[in-house]
Amino acid sequence: MGLPRINGEIAKLWKDPEIRWTPQGKAVCELPLVFNKRVKNRDTGEWEDAGSMFVRGAVWDQAAENCANSLAKGDQVMVSGELSVREFERKDGSKGQSIELRVYEVGVSLRWNEVRVQRAERGASQRRAPAAADDPWGSAPQPDEAPF
Repeated sequence: MGLPRINGEIAKLWKDPEIRWTPQGKAVCELPLVFNKRVKNRDTGEWEDAGSMFVRGAVWDQAAENCANSLAKGDQVMVSGELSVREFERKDGSKGQSIELRVYEVGVSLRWNEVRVQRAERGASQRRAPAAADDPWGSAPQPDEAPF
């Protein structure tokens, strides 16, 4: 049975993202995420911590490079992705499990941050743009032609 997908959940980076590349040249960025739950105490009316869950997030390709260049420890982000459980063996030989998140989308929360959007430059490894003659969006539609 697969674990649930999460959509637009808020997390905080508990350390700086780390980027690496696979032998095939694909970028992958580790996002160390912590999801915190807070509840309001009925007696005092104060907000209290009600638990935390640490999750290893992984984002791939151009999004990985963008995350590594844009995010830092302490940033609050909104993430969407698919959860999974990874089993591993510790140094002492005991077995363990970790919850991991294959991140499909990530965005900075604007509740505590200000952001200026800067479009990422596409490197030579990215798919080249079609030539103007091959690009159906490269010219304005004709008067009787729908733009789609």
